[in-house]
Amino acid sequence: MRMFEQGKPFYKGNLHMHTTNTDGRLSLEDAIARYHDAGYDFICVTDHWKRTVGAEVHGGMLVLPGIEVDYFMASQVLHITGINVDETIVDTIDRKWGPQRGIDAIRAAGGLAVLAHPMWSLNTTETICSLKRLTAAEIYNSTSRPPWNGDRADATGVLDMAAANGCVLNTIAVDDAHYYNGDECYSFIRLQADTLTPESVSEALEKGAFYATQGPEIHQVTLEGDTVSVDCSPAARILFHSNRPYAKDRCAMGPGVTHAEYQIRRDWCESFVRVIVEDEQGRRAWANPVVVPY
Repeated sequence: MRMFEQGKPFYKGNLHMHTTNTDGRLSLEDAIARYHDAGYDFICVTDHWKRTVGAEVHGGMLVLPGIEVDYFMASQVLHITGINVDETIVDTIDRKWGPQRGIDAIRAAGGLAVLAHPMWSLNTTETICSLKRLTAAEIYNSTSRPPWNGDRADATGVLDMAAANGCVLNTIAVDDAHYYNGDECYSFIRLQADTLTPESVSEALEKGAFYATQGPEIHQVTLEGDTVSVDCSPAARILFHSNRPYAKDRCAMGPGVTHAEYQIRRDWCESFVRVIVEDEQGRRAWANPVVVPY
């Protein structure tokens, strides 16, 4: 298994952001310009309960229509973003119908559903595993950290626990930009698509042809036999997470390390492996989980 196609280009994108149409601090035009000037290839505008924009191209950058819906529960909240939804979405969602019907409405509107900031939302393993037809979950959310929030931006732990309980989700990193004073242009995905169109981006998201990052590059992840290997840009350490609590070879460290391998232990019933690359500045990249075939 090879996660990425050899020689196929990667596109840089952010799939969660807000404008003054709901609670963002920048207008749609200014928010688009901010990401365009930062060199992004595509973004998705996900205002709360509103579809702010249709599919458009601005100076070569693709802008996708999106939405964010939220549901309140006794001990947690659930936020779902809809990526590349059509105009029917605004007539088919309602908070009183609950999160699964929200996901189903996003899919019926031609979109992809993503679980937003599960650590910030205090989502439990049981809640995450109960949701069907999710395309991905946010493993990192830039705004879910100081100075804009408490420090619950990184959802690696809770998504590891969900994966260990049978709910293995692909992962994205996003900004969830509201303030545009440092919460923007920080966390993103790199996605392999045939062309930069709404259809190709959605297809690549469904296939899992992307990785989440704050800067480090993941060139390839492979599974050959029981060996997971990763090639990446120079890193301070490469981590391998799985449902197995202990392993002596979880972490490869060194100046400028660019390759590491991890041996799956079937006798320990390992069911997934997550690769994390961290650079000298502490910035991370997360590959989509490798599901161990049995």
